[in-house]
Amino acid sequence: MLLLASGTRGDVQPFIALALGLQEAGVPSVVAAAPRFRELVEDRGVRFAPLRGNPSDLMSDGRGSMAASLSAGVARGILSTARFLRAAQGEYRLMLESAADAGRPARAVLAGLSSTWGLSVAEALGVPCVMCMLQPFGRTRHFPSALLPFRGSLGGAYNALTYRVLEQVMWQPWRRTTNHWRGAMRLPALPVAGPWHGMYSAGIPCIYGFSPEIAPPPPDWPAGHAVTGYWFLEHGGWSAPPLLERFLASGPPPVFLGFGSMGMRGGSPLERAAQAALEMSRCRAVVSGGGSTSGGSTAGGEDPSMTLVDGARHTIVRGDVPHAWLFRRVSAVVHHGGAGTTAEGVRAGVPSVIFPVAADQYFWAERISALGVGPRATPASRGPREMADLIARASTDEGMRRRARALGEKVRAEKGVDRAVELLLPILEPRRRRNGPR
Repeated sequence: MLLLASGTRGDVQPFIALALGLQEAGVPSVVAAAPRFRELVEDRGVRFAPLRGNPSDLMSDGRGSMAASLSAGVARGILSTARFLRAAQGEYRLMLESAADAGRPARAVLAGLSSTWGLSVAEALGVPCVMCMLQPFGRTRHFPSALLPFRGSLGGAYNALTYRVLEQVMWQPWRRTTNHWRGAMRLPALPVAGPWHGMYSAGIPCIYGFSPEIAPPPPDWPAGHAVTGYWFLEHGGWSAPPLLERFLASGPPPVFLGFGSMGMRGGSPLERAAQAALEMSRCRAVVSGGGSTSGGSTAGGEDPSMTLVDGARHTIVRGDVPHAWLFRRVSAVVHHGGAGTTAEGVRAGVPSVIFPVAADQYFWAERISALGVGPRATPASRGPREMADLIARASTDEGMRRRARALGEKVRAEKGVDRAVELLLPILEPRRRRNGPR
């Protein structure tokens, strides 16, 4: 089984968990991802294949950090996205070439949102493809596309239209590169409308690695689309640095603050406001990423990946601290609303304050607020004082905390990986390849 995990760490980790589940069921699996994830994959005993290109790296190194984001305004977001797409074409071509090499031999291809091009790779290899999504993707009339930042609905026809629009947004920038590669592989060019009609007409299955407690599947999804529960990767034998252990034990549970794989770069208005909000709230906090450390210390130099700031009231963490371990020890999670961070906050049973900036983050922010396990953050609430008030509410509101604990218990009881493997195994049986999971 070839699992195509292009993208960020949040895209890779669930696929590692899925690969481990498949291996336990006797299905040899390979995770194909950017070279920087080799150690993360191989340390879990899963085979790794490098993808020679990874457009997401352009975001994590800052060159495309505002692509597909509205956090700095619509005009700047459009310009940044255009620059990113130009720079990413070469990366995209390399991904396709190296993925096809990694897939020989493979009995099936699993592809996520950032690797929908896996449909073409599977076609080139002559094997089935299964879409494995961490967010709702299948067309429905019940709510607008989860990838749309504007969450309001104008009715069923509008909702259905948003999926077709977003499909084209995902396809058109890569159409020429994809079809050029397909030509080299002696495959027919895909139509201007893209692969989506063929995907639905062929009944290509799609399994979803999120909890039905958070986002119940709509009743009009196609057969073969199934929500399994989250695909959590456990942190194993990880041990916390002594400095972090001492900080957590030195007072009431802190809040966690982090904005994903780009970290606290200090360059965006949201990041600056979040730092100021922490100062106003007077909360103890664990800050993830790379915020400014001027005035901080490493407590005798025992761990350069941890920095105490402002009289040991804040700790900035630069190392790899598993969210599954940390979130059980905090009072609230303040973050960007990435699928993986949202999932771990829910599993830990603590409230989340989400300030989305792109893609499905707005959808998860909407769901967390609707379930009453986090306050609703709006663009107007991104000033430091408003952010400080939301952080304080999430960490002290007993009703919110009680609902978060109850939801966490339900999510922890789900067996998302087991269910996904159960659905995937029939696809490997030749007599059932046409049907896929039901």
